[in-house]
Order: sequence, then structure tokens, then C-alpha cells
Amino acid sequence: MFAILVSLGVLLLACASLFLGEWIARRMPEAHRVYEAQKSAQFGLSMMATLAALVLGFMVTSARATFDRANDDIVGVATSTLLLDRALSGYGPETTPIRADLRTFLDRATARVAPDGEMKKVVFRLPQTSLSIITLLQRKILALQPQTEAQWWFQHRALECSATLARERILTSEHEKSSEPLPLLAVVTAWIVLIFIGMGIFAMHNPSVRIVLFCAALAFSGSIFLVMELEAPYTGLLRVSGVPLQQAAEELGKP
Repeated sequence: MFAILVSLGVLLLACASLFLGEWIARRMPEAHRVYEAQKSAQFGLSMMATLAALVLGFMVTSARATFDRANDDIVGVATSTLLLDRALSGYGPETTPIRADLRTFLDRATARVAPDGEMKKVVFRLPQTSLSIITLLQRKILALQPQTEAQWWFQHRALECSATLARERILTSEHEKSSEPLPLLAVVTAWIVLIFIGMGIFAMHNPSVRIVLFCAALAFSGSIFLVMELEAPYTGLLRVSGVPLQQAAEELGKP
């Protein structure tokens, strides 16, 4: 919701800047609006618009990388949980209580997933409880007394998977935080305002031109919306899928 409000605010600012530029143009001396002056000003506006578009493009790319990392974290948690369960299953029936604790861990994760597989609007905090469960699992795995070489291998495999699982769970917390600084968004918004003020001063004012400039303002505000949404992968309209966690829950506990 916050991203929608911000993007709408940018759209309104751009449209208001266009009308402000038109108001300024009506009060400028005619000598400032001759063809040579308009050509020079439009060259400068084109440079500013290109710079703003490049920066927004880099920001969208960075935000998409953040979103993809969050999705990879979810897949990593599901994969490590399933591999740990398989290793415990391979060890033997002695690990049944440990597998039950692992089910408890996964249930905490799948509680954040809606029935349709969409992540709910929650924010991952520092996973102290989840890490405590994983540490308890590791202690129980270490307490196992393997009698065969196969059991010894499965025990060490389970410890490796549990360590990976702890790391993946921490990453779901760390990657939830936005990496785009708000001052950068403020600077880009200021550029957009200046661009549309300049267009309001030096552009022709007829319905066709205004429609085209409105579409340009819509594109700029849409880019800001994408940046803010992709930078918050667990909240908002664009959220990572929780289907991998649900699929892991279905496979967990099988022989």
C-alpha cells in the first residue's frame, strides 16, 4: 500500500509540475522562448530524462535481484529441510523424534503461507526461535550413536544439512530488508519534477502532447512502484511464492 501511495504521489507531482511549467511559461519574456532557447533547453531536459531513466533502470535491476534472492532463500529453506529429513530417514527409526521436531520447524515457516501458496503480509524478524529449534535438532543428531558406517554417513549428512538450514533461515531475515536508500528515491523524484517543469515551459500545450506527457509521468511513477514493491519481497502486492515450503511439508515425514 505504501508503494502505491508513493507512486501516486510521484504521478501527481509530475502532473502538477507540468502545469506549473505552463504557468511559468506564460509569464516568461518572449526572448526566453525563441526557437534557439527552446532547442537548448530541450537538449538539457533530454539529458536529465536519460539520466533519470538510467538510474531508475539500475534501481529496478537491483530491486529484482533482491526479490530473486528472497525467492532463492525460500527455496533454500524448503530444500535443506527436505534433505535433512531424508538424511534422518536414512539413519533409521531412532530419528523419529528428531523428525517430529523438524516438522515443528517447518510448520512455523508454512504458517506464513496462505492456502493459495502466496506469502502472507508478514515481516521476517531475527529468527531466534527457529535457530533454537535447529540447535536442539543438532544436539539430538550429535547424541545419536551410529552402529554402522551407513548410519555414521547419514549422521554427518544430517549435521551438514542442519547447518545449511540455519544459514538459509538467517538469510530470509537479512534479505527482507530494503537495500535501496530513500534519499536516492527522493533525488530521482526531484529530477522527475524538474523534467516536467521544463517540459511545461518549453513544450507545446495541446491535448495530444498532454496525453503523451501524462503517459511519461505514469511510466516514471510505475518504475518507482516496481522498485519499492520488489524491495519488499514478503509484503505488498508482489510477494515471493511460498509453494516450495508447502511442497516440502507434503514430502516431510515420508519413509
